[in-house]
Amino acid sequence: MTYRRALELLEARQETRIRLGLGRMRRHLRALGDPQEACVSVHVAGTNGKGSVCAMFDAVLRANGCRTGLYTSPHLRDVRERIRVDGRMIPPKAFARGVERALGVERSSPRDRLTYFELVTSVAFQHFRDAGARVVVLETGLGGRFDATNVVRRPAAAVIPSIDWDHMDFLGGSLESIAFEKAGIFKRGAPAYSAEDKPAPARALEREARRRRVGLRRLEAKDGFRTTAVDWRDGRQTVAAADGRSYRLGMLGGAQPRNAALVVMASEALRRRGVAVPERALREGLAAARWPGRFEVGRDARGPYVLDGAHNPQAMTVFRRTLESSPWARSPKLFVLGMLKDKEHDRMARVLAPCLAGQRVVATRPASPRALEPGALAREVARRAPSAHVTVLPSVSDALSQARGGRVLCVVGSFYLVGEARRLLGARDEL
Repeated sequence: MTYRRALELLEARQETRIRLGLGRMRRHLRALGDPQEACVSVHVAGTNGKGSVCAMFDAVLRANGCRTGLYTSPHLRDVRERIRVDGRMIPPKAFARGVERALGVERSSPRDRLTYFELVTSVAFQHFRDAGARVVVLETGLGGRFDATNVVRRPAAAVIPSIDWDHMDFLGGSLESIAFEKAGIFKRGAPAYSAEDKPAPARALEREARRRRVGLRRLEAKDGFRTTAVDWRDGRQTVAAADGRSYRLGMLGGAQPRNAALVVMASEALRRRGVAVPERALREGLAAARWPGRFEVGRDARGPYVLDGAHNPQAMTVFRRTLESSPWARSPKLFVLGMLKDKEHDRMARVLAPCLAGQRVVATRPASPRALEPGALAREVARRAPSAHVTVLPSVSDALSQARGGRVLCVVGSFYLVGEARRLLGARDEL
């Protein structure tokens, strides 16, 4: 099978209907020899911060010479971004081979037709086994309990950075129910770690940990990091721990100190599985870790830009606070906004409104069948920030071609939007 054909077959499964459940995936992987059990794994779930935590874990392990697998979603430009070994995307031939194997299994059991996400997950597990990865860092796609990644029987650790409102149609209408679904990755014999501090979801995580007989350690003040210096041009910040240790982080954003502290705390679990994580690896890995599209700062011929796939109210709040603390807080800005219709775009517009006042705003359409109509987004922005100068342009390329006039470009609202903007702006792909 060619890579192009593999992509065609995969894209044919871009269903808007999500089919949660583990039965299909378990039967499918059993027929492939259970590749998900070939490696030590770290399983990460949560509302925001999952990708950053996964990238940090991966970088820390690689800094100590460990061969790693990294599985994340969504991708920004290329589906192969989701599957990496030692930081390198899965080669096209290996991707095609994985799709071919997966579809071969599926043909023998037609009732177990995989979704898009399940098919990519199968390819990931196959590649990690074939490539000889020692430790695999897995990011859940949606929820946890019924997510396709949750077929791993005994991870080294389960990690939950945060719980907030998202995907309520699948995860429930309360933070407690959302926390319950995320805690579905807890497994007896694997310690769990969380940075969630809101009382209701924190209690729900603790209840589920007790029910599953899992030791849950929460990030406390003594474990936390605080930012002591920020290098905005280089996209890095320095943080300090309560005991005086300091670390350089390769990511900006107000949530990253907490994410980094969670990684340092949870790394202890890997030692129990024979994978050493010395202080040197923590320092080098956290400094090297990058995660594109999360308050990513760059510059092109027309000036500085900021890209952030803030796709729910909690992420948008972190984006706004980070922007307000940046050197561009008082600079004139051009906002390019694009959101998905199944997200809380009204709440996100309300959160962002203080930054939009008096600024130029272009509402556009991300490259997704689930995209919110730009006109509807423009009306919501105008209602929330009446002094903003709002226009509608149908494509991201049209939006980015607007004259900035010395304004800082801020592209925010959806990973689909950010992925296309990165390509058009010539941003570097690095991890």
